[in-house]
Amino acid sequence: MKNFDSRTYSINDFLEWHDKKQLQLSPKFQRKSVWTDDARSYLMDTIIRGKPIPKIFIRQTLNVETRQSIREVVDGQQRLRTILSFLNDGFAISKKHNEKYGGYYFSQLNSVDSEIQSQVLNYELAVDLLVNLPDKEILDVFSRLNSYAVVLNDQEKIHASHFSEFKIIVDRISHKYNDFWTENKLLTNQKILRMEDATLVADLVIAMLEGIQSKKQIKSYYNKYEKTFSFNINQIEKDFDDTINLIKIIFDEGLKNTEFMRIHLFYTLFTSFYHILFKLRDFDLVANNINNKNLERIKLELTNLSEIFDLKIITHLTPEEIQFLNDSRRATTDTKIRTRRTEFIINKINSI
Repeated sequence: MKNFDSRTYSINDFLEWHDKKQLQLSPKFQRKSVWTDDARSYLMDTIIRGKPIPKIFIRQTLNVETRQSIREVVDGQQRLRTILSFLNDGFAISKKHNEKYGGYYFSQLNSVDSEIQSQVLNYELAVDLLVNLPDKEILDVFSRLNSYAVVLNDQEKIHASHFSEFKIIVDRISHKYNDFWTENKLLTNQKILRMEDATLVADLVIAMLEGIQSKKQIKSYYNKYEKTFSFNINQIEKDFDDTINLIKIIFDEGLKNTEFMRIHLFYTLFTSFYHILFKLRDFDLVANNINNKNLERIKLELTNLSEIFDLKIITHLTPEEIQFLNDSRRATTDTKIRTRRTEFIINKINSI
């Protein structure tokens, strides 16, 4: 027998219930975590942009004496506390999350857009009502939900706890190049759903800002940039675009039939081309420019590079080619090997 009811309620409904003392924001069934200012700002930015947020669970009971329905929040109390606080001018959205509405309290939003307050109040929240269920039944519901939950990978955990401009630009670039990842078979849709595109872009952007680093350092840079991020995100996006465009020019038939469709080698291709265009930090190797005079030769040289991976006998290869082949086969992502692979690609281009 079904003992829950799925509905949608507007933010204004929750505001009215709260004002009438019909909403209990009790963390009885969940962790008593406290959100950061950035987390609260990011949630409200999500709502203002009209994007969905996770479902809220409410136990609804009837107070027989007052004949009023009481709605006890059993999951989602931090989201609702954040929303209600914003409506009461408790905080403003950060400018790093929203340039248009950042820095304004809710009561001031009408000075920016006469419709935005109404849109926020009419925003609908998905709710599962657990009608008159006792505590033990509610605990059983959440136990069952957790039984089917997918364990978060490292990138999903990072994404859930960081809200800096670094995260924003990584997400923006990741989504922008969704077709590029799939068409070149760098990532599948399933891997993108598990945020492996964000892992890749974060890794590449870190190289743009800090020079070639180990993939293991991604989390530490998320933490570092959460505290302070002094880079221009629009410039980061432009430089990223220029690097990808150069890759598209060289590999005009795509990467899917080359060794560079492998993530660790795509990283090397990207860092090599980025260094040619903009110079990697702490990377002293001089790189020749790519122009119309050497474009075709570079295209042929890098495309043919895939052939060395098919060789069963490698005695005729140069020591540098053998080293690159070994470094590439191991898919190692530490700084030393990544640097060595990038040096090999740039030297190949320089020799043309």
